[in-house]
Amino acid sequence: MSYVDAGYSIALGVLFLYAVALVLRRRRWERAMRVAQQTEHAQPAQPAQPAEHAEHRANVEDQAHAEHAEEQTAPGARS
Repeated sequence: MSYVDAGYSIALGVLFLYAVALVLRRRRWERAMRVAQQTEHAQPAQPAQPAEHAEHRANVEDQAHAEHAEEQTAPGARS
């Protein structure tokens, strides 16, 4: 077997693997689109958390943001 034949074999092997990767990628994207379309038309899910818990979480996040803003504006704060 000559080096030319070996080179062609390697090139064709790489092209074949690339084609397989493209086919698998396309199938994955098509499946993702089907799932997205099905969930788009499905009934909206009920919230996993009670309203009180969500409100408490929002208050905690607001407080954390306020504390962070105070640290940024405090004299001697690092930048």
